[in-house]
Amino acid sequence: MNYKNIEIIGLRGFADKQTLNIAVPNGQLGSGLSVIVGPNNSGKSTIYEAFRAISQNNPPSITEGRRNKDAGDRIEIKLFTTDETSLELKTVATGGSETVFHENELHRHTVKILTLPSRRTFSPFFNKSSWNREQYINNSTLAVVRGAQLDSFPYRLFEIQQNQNAFNSVLSKVIGTVPSWYIEQADDGNYYLKFNYNGSFHNSDGTGEGLLSVFTIVDTLYDSKEDDVIFIDEPELSLHPSLQRKLLQLILEYSKTRQILISTHSPFFISWDSIFSGGQIARTVKEITGTKIYQLKKNTADKLETLLQNLNNPHILGLDAKEIFFLEDNIILVEGQEDVIFLNKILELRNLSLNGTFYGWGVGGATNTDKIIQMLKDLGFKKIVAILDNNMKHLIIKLQKLFPEYKFVCIPTDDVRTKKETKSKPAIDGLIDNDGKNINSQYIGDIDELYTEVNNYFAYKS
Repeated sequence: MNYKNIEIIGLRGFADKQTLNIAVPNGQLGSGLSVIVGPNNSGKSTIYEAFRAISQNNPPSITEGRRNKDAGDRIEIKLFTTDETSLELKTVATGGSETVFHENELHRHTVKILTLPSRRTFSPFFNKSSWNREQYINNSTLAVVRGAQLDSFPYRLFEIQQNQNAFNSVLSKVIGTVPSWYIEQADDGNYYLKFNYNGSFHNSDGTGEGLLSVFTIVDTLYDSKEDDVIFIDEPELSLHPSLQRKLLQLILEYSKTRQILISTHSPFFISWDSIFSGGQIARTVKEITGTKIYQLKKNTADKLETLLQNLNNPHILGLDAKEIFFLEDNIILVEGQEDVIFLNKILELRNLSLNGTFYGWGVGGATNTDKIIQMLKDLGFKKIVAILDNNMKHLIIKLQKLFPEYKFVCIPTDDVRTKKETKSKPAIDGLIDNDGKNINSQYIGDIDELYTEVNNYFAYKS
């Protein structure tokens, strides 16, 4: 059984109904991965809470602070399968904290979603009990407050220790060499996780949070079965970038046959290979009327796939470009990396600033502008400016028709920097000299006017 989407209304910032489409695995690398991005406090973790709430065995209580007053102080969460069956969790008729399940051919006890919170610390000392995967899911309650310790995880450790070879095999794909570890009992009767680093022993309290976090994440994967559903909130926490990369590769592998959702602040967890294989990327935005969910459309993704084949500009969809997804708005598109470098240099020389952020190292050529804008539009960006060379005025006319809500301007020259004549190309008069030290004085007024125009556009609240 696979899930198609989830609808949320009334939970925290969700004042009106929002839908998250869930990636369905098709056997390709990353095809079952859904990645949720967005700025801080935009609703990513609320989606995680919605999945945790609807996967409870019994209807959970939804505290007053979790309920959106603009939605009538009531919540509704509805989970749909690809077979169009559904399970709904909603506030009882009388209102208040209590909820009730409504089953439309989808029984609540068949919804087994393993949800792992962002705060994955647990007490270094614990009692003895062993939980299998289903018991762990069944006992994962909806915490009253965020950030509570993951004190149920030690019960998984007793289960993991019985399958340590299988667990360590998966763990090694992320951290490389796995330290010797086992469960020990202290003289006071409490148990603890003991690590042996080349003869140096210590418990989990003396172990880095990164390793313990990877322990909990690998636990969600190593004994999972095909068609299982897993939601990991902020998997990047406490992890070095190199470990984030390795963890992503592990998640991509498992999402060939499983539905895995992650909410993240890290560009390392955005995979274009996943998106082009059928994976989903969604962006949450906090707007005046509440939290909104925006998702990349398939036809947009298909057009973006051609950009990966541009060997001369591999950065178009690179790490710097991915950082854009975590910004609130005000995105500046330029043709290439020279434009990013020299337009910033001009700002410095003129002692000016732009109230926006350049998209990576440019879009890899003016003709790619429409593809990048469509991607940003799908993901809910409201303020985008494209700055093109003067010889691309004809393209701006086309872009203005396609995207009338955005701003398009040209610099007064055919290139951002002056270039000498060569045998194959005539000289080009630019805004700034080849060394990036002196601005062409005849264009200073045009430069100031252009930057003012861009800032005025960003400042205007539409």
